[in-house]
Amino acid sequence: MRASLIAAAAVGLFTALPASALTTIFVTTLSSAGEPVPTSTATGAAIVTFDDVASTVTVQLSFAGLANSAPFGHIHCCTATPLTGNAGVALNFTPLPATTTGTYSNVFALTPIAFNSLLTGAAAGRAYVNIHTPGTYQGGEIRGFLPITTVVPEPGTYALMLAGLGAVAFAARRRRG
Repeated sequence: MRASLIAAAAVGLFTALPASALTTIFVTTLSSAGEPVPTSTATGAAIVTFDDVASTVTVQLSFAGLANSAPFGHIHCCTATPLTGNAGVALNFTPLPATTTGTYSNVFALTPIAFNSLLTGAAAGRAYVNIHTPGTYQGGEIRGFLPITTVVPEPGTYALMLAGLGAVAFAARRRRG
């Protein structure tokens, strides 16, 4: 009776927790390299976080020295060749602050299809963050491709793994006793 209750609890844990929950984080620096007019001295950085449970993308930007105070930006995807080229807009994150130096942060809820498409492109090095400014840099002032930097399992994944190890240890102990 006691063993069947423990087994039922273990099965409940296994079915209640997502087995493949991941947060994927991309970090990149932004520069004018690869832009149509690669002469800007502006700089920046981006952290783009994909949450596969909520199908959300969090974008955090910092930028300095843009050519004017009317920036707009996006994530473009998917280029034909990883880490190079141009692609259409996949995620629009305007309006950016009306300043030449600043920060931006937003969370975007995507449909599962759009989320998976963008995550797949980013993981393949075929997506990039781009900040544009009107005038000389209308086609893009600074950009950075999203190379994968870290994959962090959700807490539920650890709980599922620990529950499984506990169930295996319990079964092994019962066999010996």
